[in-house]
Amino acid sequence: MKIEEEVFCLRRRDLEGLFGGALPQGGFAGPEPERVLVLPQHFLPRSRAEENPAFKQLIPYQLFAFRQRFFVYRRGGGVGEGRLAGRLSVGFGGHINREDAGGDLLSAAAYEAALRRERVEELVNAEAVAGDFLGWINDDASPVGRVHLGAVHLGRLDSERACRALGIRADGEDIHPQGWWSAAEIRAAGERFEQWALLAVALAESGG
Repeated sequence: MKIEEEVFCLRRRDLEGLFGGALPQGGFAGPEPERVLVLPQHFLPRSRAEENPAFKQLIPYQLFAFRQRFFVYRRGGGVGEGRLAGRLSVGFGGHINREDAGGDLLSAAAYEAALRRERVEELVNAEAVAGDFLGWINDDASPVGRVHLGAVHLGRLDSERACRALGIRADGEDIHPQGWWSAAEIRAAGERFEQWALLAVALAESGG
């Protein structure tokens, strides 16, 4: 019998206490992830977490930019989150699970390791890209967003050579590169993008 994945969650009311009230909607600045990790931590079976908005699954969500253009991809039908299939995105992210925490509480170092793991699982030649924390994205208007909270990280590439080398891992998830787009191009095609991607790009434009 397959054991169900247990994903890292934070109780919504604990987050609201740290953020100073109801979680804002959209993209917004806020405390560093290290401060969030001091809240009471929970690892819930994923099926339970996906249906319980009293908890927020913390998702490190990283995008990559070069000269004000963002790396865009399209999600295929075989992606893990079926509700996002067919959408365009700029964000690479995923759940943090109990294995990431080593079976214990999730430390700041373990969080950074999970961030790097997501890069390695989905991308080639992204390991050395320097990243900055920008802020948070929250969208309680959708069933997916209601149970997730995104911590947005921006990886800045330093050369055209690095851009050409960055790519989707062939043995990774069912996602397909669409090239480097400006923020204006992304906004113009907004209906084709997942909402988190639009929020993350806007946050990157504002500098967090």
